[in-house]
Amino acid sequence: MLAPNLRYLEVNNVDDLEEIINKEKACQVENSGNILPLPKLIKLHLQLAPKLKNIYWSPLPFPCLQKIYVYRCPNLKKLPLYSKSGKHGENGLIITYKEKEWIEGVEWEDEATKTRFLSSCQLKV
Repeated sequence: MLAPNLRYLEVNNVDDLEEIINKEKACQVENSGNILPLPKLIKLHLQLAPKLKNIYWSPLPFPCLQKIYVYRCPNLKKLPLYSKSGKHGENGLIITYKEKEWIEGVEWEDEATKTRFLSSCQLKV
């Protein structure tokens, strides 16, 4: 039921993966009740996934999410976030990335989301 207890998700070195959660399959599950995917996710690590385009097709609250790490995922242009996604405050959600070009190409849900998360993004060299 869309991984209700998953806390850490690492996607590493997958050449053909285009999406983390398939929209068609997820909609079948979601239609059976009010279910949001990955409600306990704390860390999302995405690395060496050149065809990855999508994690989820719409923004999610991710109430426990503290960290997103992205490295060599050039086709991932949109994160499933909105301005209230993830943890807030001192231990709020941090997005770490290794390529400046990637963060410059991210398409944010809206201006409030962009403002919130760009200030917490960290370039990791």
